[in-house]
Formats: sequence, structure tokens, C-alpha cells
Amino acid sequence: MRTRFRNLRLRLRGRRGSALMLTMVFTFAMGGLAISAIYMAGSTSILSKLYDRERDYRYAAEWALAIGKSRLMTDTAFALPDSLYVQILNGSTVVDAGGQAVPRVRVDLYAGVGGNSTGQYGRFVEMVAVAYDNGGARHVRRLQLQAENFARFAMFTDQWSPGCYTTGEIVRGRAHSNQNWQSCAGAPGPVYTDTVSAVTTVTGTAQYPSAGHRYPSAPVIPFPTVSKLSWMPGFAASGNLSLVANGFSGSGGGSRMEFVAVDLDNDGTVTGPAEGYFRVFDALAATDTSRLRASWGGNTNQVNTIIANPGVGQNTLWGRIIREQCGLNYVMDLQGSGVPDDTVFVPIAAHDSSNARYSWVSDSLRAMVNGSPGGRALFVNNAAANARAHDATTSTRLANLMINNPVRCYPAGDPKLMLTDRPGIGPAAPSDTLRDEWKRGGSDTTFTEVTKTGSWRSWTGWSGTSFFTGATPRQAIEEEFLWPIHRTQNLSSQGVIFVNGSIYLGGLFRGRATLYVSGDVDMIDDLTYATNPASLPICQNLLGIVTGGNIWIADNAINRPRRVNGTGTANTRFFDADQDFFLHAVTLVGVSNTTATFGVENLSVGPSTGRLCTPVPPNSAQTSGGCINQAGGVIQRKISATFAGGYTGFAENRVKDACLDVDSPPFFPLTGRYLDNEFFELDPAQFNSTGVAQYYRRLQSGT
Repeated sequence: MRTRFRNLRLRLRGRRGSALMLTMVFTFAMGGLAISAIYMAGSTSILSKLYDRERDYRYAAEWALAIGKSRLMTDTAFALPDSLYVQILNGSTVVDAGGQAVPRVRVDLYAGVGGNSTGQYGRFVEMVAVAYDNGGARHVRRLQLQAENFARFAMFTDQWSPGCYTTGEIVRGRAHSNQNWQSCAGAPGPVYTDTVSAVTTVTGTAQYPSAGHRYPSAPVIPFPTVSKLSWMPGFAASGNLSLVANGFSGSGGGSRMEFVAVDLDNDGTVTGPAEGYFRVFDALAATDTSRLRASWGGNTNQVNTIIANPGVGQNTLWGRIIREQCGLNYVMDLQGSGVPDDTVFVPIAAHDSSNARYSWVSDSLRAMVNGSPGGRALFVNNAAANARAHDATTSTRLANLMINNPVRCYPAGDPKLMLTDRPGIGPAAPSDTLRDEWKRGGSDTTFTEVTKTGSWRSWTGWSGTSFFTGATPRQAIEEEFLWPIHRTQNLSSQGVIFVNGSIYLGGLFRGRATLYVSGDVDMIDDLTYATNPASLPICQNLLGIVTGGNIWIADNAINRPRRVNGTGTANTRFFDADQDFFLHAVTLVGVSNTTATFGVENLSVGPSTGRLCTPVPPNSAQTSGGCINQAGGVIQRKISATFAGGYTGFAENRVKDACLDVDSPPFFPLTGRYLDNEFFELDPAQFNSTGVAQYYRRLQSGT
């Protein structure tokens, strides 16, 4: 036992230094950890300070951008240069939320226009804020602002007049009133597909996308004034697209503008950018404006008056309009090819089997096995009997012709009216029949520069150089009277058309333009795009109409129905290709008239056909003229009723053209507000090397 104990002591005595070593290792380890902790804490402190400094620089840049945006929107004396930039802040001290200066941070702020500086297709502002210290730029932030365009509104009114939107009406898009907004009380009410805002209240029963789309107590959006548009006449004049409308002389005179799409390359379409034009017809002072509008009595029985007393009635103003400006479109064989392929407009006056001058009408109808006025078959069994049915020489035949066939009416000067409007056409009846070239109402030889009722106006920029190709199926004589909108034939065009005065308007539009009329616009017919706004390619056409005065949907025989022979609905007919009013354009009404409106002429006057407008089935509205089918916004000084129930006026079926969310007609008026479009963070080192001036040159050149 003693020996074992002694050996154990010896073994223990041999490990006597291990504790010291363990202690030293532990001490060094703890020291290393402490040193690491010190270094890590120091790094964290440094990183924290760096992040704080970066946050200060970012805060400074955003603070500067907010200052610049506020000044842009509120300082009326602040103006941006057409090129490069203006410096708004220079070495400014940044103040935090507590009013204390952020140490060692300075900021510069620059502003300039972006992209196309003319604002032709919208206006963008580029703001660049540079936050820096003694070492140079540390944070560079760019804000792109887009000027809000009035074209984004589906409905905007500066003043609200008595009335309300009712069940069966719909506003598809953003709506705003600078006063109140009123829907009627009856359920379910009108349909709004976007936000409805008003400076005071939004009341009544209506269908909204959600509760948040009803926005009372909104800020005022100032209505544009003439002074804001003072540069538009100059833009139009520089592009040879400015004109003075023919003045009125009592009930005579006036001018009408007709947009025209020309198939330049004969490819069967009018989608080419250069295929859009307009032409201007000036009525003689002695020509009653009712003829220029193709207008005859509304709720009166004018046709029946003519029928009852044809000898006297035909010589009245209304009689001449009905007989000379209304008629049927037939498909005939005037070429002798054996195939009816000539679409010919024949006025009612030419439906006269007793007049040798117009015997070709009866002869052509009798010779045809099949024919169609507007798609309706003429003959079933007895050709001669049906030809007599298309005769207007007796009261019964005139009444039957207008009730049983798709009669159309056209305004004075229209080439389709050649048979009754061309001066001195053909020999006097009954010595001979008309030559073939005198029978083609509405065909390729019917354009007449000077008519019995007025004359077409030459384009002020016409040089005599033809822009028609050999394939174009138009008369060469027409070229001088077509006003080209696109730069292909009009190099100076900026897309602005100016009319000094009031104008009658309609037609088929191709291109991009803003029409500015100092007076009133009377819509005497549909005005539509050459391609449907909803079809592909979209955004091919954009038209803006700005007026000093009113826009009226004319109460004429094209837009509204007319009674033929009796007062009942069965004797009421439309004399147009459709039974609604179509408009493809965004309209801004009343820049110089504080009570101007986009309204319906003789709103409450019939006659009624019980025409249904069905934008929101089954809540259909019974009207006189059907729907106002408008693709594009309505901005007006004062809202007015277009429909008052009881088979009156037109019910609204308006939709904002989706293209107007991202685009606008050239130089269309702005609201004065700017919306954030995009933010960009720029590399400070690269910005320092590029320089402010060169950076703005790149922005404004599109690179």
C-alpha cells in the first residue's frame, strides 16, 4: 500500500505545470474574444455611422425633390427653359423634421424638361437632386414627373347645373366636378367605373367600384383659359392648318368641316399615317344653314306637308332639303359589265318616272334582277311594279318610298348630291337623259368645287404638286381641297388645327390632331376614327376638340328621327346609317365661355321612336336619338342634360379611350398638376464625371 501511494504521488508530482498552461490558454482565448468584440463593436459603429450618413444623403435628396415639386406646382412665376435646366437649389442646407440642420450635408437641385420639349405629346419634367459633402456627390436621385392631362378624364365639369345622372347611364373612367356631383335617388342608379370626385359633395344613388371611389371635398382643378392656349393658333398657322370660318348672314352662310380618310395606296384600308385629311365647305350667304346641316323640321310633320300639297311643299325650304339632299344608295350596273357594282346615291327628286332627265333611274331599276338600296332587295316578282314603288311623283309613292326604304340625308356640298347640287348639270328636261358621268352620285366623278349652295375651300399650303399615286381611287381635282394633317404631305404640321369662328363638324378621322375652334361646334353627323378605338392596332388615332364655346349635337335629319306621314311611331324614321350618335374624340368645351356645355340641341323635342339605349342592361333608357356612343373624355365648363326621360334626347354611353391613360392628342391642355412617374438612383461617381449639362443633354435627346 505504501509503495502504491508513493507511486501515485510521483505521478501527480509529474503534472504540476498543466494548470498554469490551461490558465494561460483560457486567458489568451478570452483576450482574443475581447479584442474581437472590440473590433466588431468598432466596425458596427463605423457601419452604423456610414448608414446614418447614407440616410442623411438620401433624405437630403428626397427633401430637395419635394421642395422642387412643390415649387413647380404652386409658383406661377416659375418657368422651365426649353432646353438644358434651371438650378433651383445651390448648396442648400438640409433641415430635418425637428428644424435642425443636417451636419456636413449640402444639396443642389436641377430641373428641366424631358424628352420632347415642345410638349406636343405630353409634358415631362426631370428633377435631379445631388446630396454631397466636401468629398463630392454622395447620393444622386432623379424624379420624372408627368404633367397631368385633361384627356385622362372621362367626365369633367367646372360647374354643375340642375340635374343628375340616372339609371341606365354609365361613365367609364375618371370623373370630377369643381362643384358638386349629383346622381339621382332612384336605385340602382348610374354606373361609375372609376373614382368620382367633387370639390363639395358627391350625392345620390349610384354604383361605384368600391366605397373608396366616392371622393368629396377634393381640391379644385382650374379650368383652362384662352391665355393658356394662346400658342395653339400659331402652331396651326405654321402648319398651314389655320382658317377663318365663313360668317353667318342671317340664317344663311356658315362653314362645315369634314374629316376625310383617303386610301392613298388603294390597298382597301385607310390605316396609313398619311391618309388623314379634312376639307372645308363654305355655304353661300343665300344658302340657309338648315341645308348646310341637312336639317328639316324636328317634331313637325314636314314630309306630310309636302305629300299633302306637293306643288307648294316641294318648293319650300324643307321641301328642297327633303327632295334634293335626301335619297337612297343603290347598287347599280352603270358600267355595262352585267354586274351591279356601282354604289350610286339617287336623291328623291330623281325618283321621277315622268321626267325624261331621270328616266335612267327607272330604267336601271327595271333592268336589275337584284339590287339593294343599303342592303335591301328591290325586286321580288314584278320589276316594273317595284320600280314604280321607288317613284316619288305622287303623295302615296313618296310616303311609301320614305317609310319602306333606308333613306339617307346629307349636308349641302356633299359629293353624293351631285345630281341636284352641281350647277347646270346636263340638258334641261325632258329633251334628253343624263350622260353616264352625271348619274354617279357619290362615285368617283362627283366631287364639285363650286355647287349651287357653296364651294369647297383650297388648302392654303397647296403647291400644285400631286401627292396622289396612280393607284389612288380618287379624282385628281380633289387634291387641292384636301388639307393634310400628317407631315408626309405637310412638313410643317404640328398636329394643331385652328378655326377662328364657329363650324359644323363630322366625318371619318385618321391621324393625331387637336382641333381648336374659337366659337361653337355643331356636330351634324357622326365623327369616328378610321379604325375602331378598341381594335388593333390600338392608339392609331387620337383626336382632341377644344372649343371657346359650346358643342351641340345638332337636331337634324341625320342625328335625330323625323316623322314622315302621320304622327305615330310607325311613321317615324331615322335618315342615317345608324340610330345613335357616335363620336371618337376627347372634347374640352368652353375655354372662353363660362356657361358653355357639350349638349343636345332641342333636347326635349321629339319625335320619339322609343329608341333604346342599353349601356347597362336591363336598365335601358328610352330615348329619341339613341345613345351618345363616345370613345374619349368630356371636359366642359358646365354640365347639361342630354336625356330627360320620356323618349327625349340621347342617353350617355361614354367611355374613356384607354389610350388617353398613356397618351394624348398633340398639345392638349394640361391640368397644372404633376404626377410622379418614375424614380431613379444614379451612380454619384458617374454623375460627377458626366456633369449636369451633359446629363440633361442626354435626357432631352432621348439617349
